[in-house]
Amino acid sequence: MTKKLLILGAGTGGTIMANHFVRRLDRSEWSITVVDRDDVHYYQPGQLFIPFGI
Repeated sequence: MTKKLLILGAGTGGTIMANHFVRRLDRSEWSITVVDRDDVHYYQPGQLFIPFGI
């Protein structure tokens, strides 16, 4: 039986937690689902690099 982890919110916190758990949990035992009201998340700190073409 697969264990399930539900993360509510795909903002910075939800994205960090999903990234944290996907590295630590056994993928054969766990299923991770992230639920957010928006279909797209823009990592705002990364937008700092746009003006510099990075």
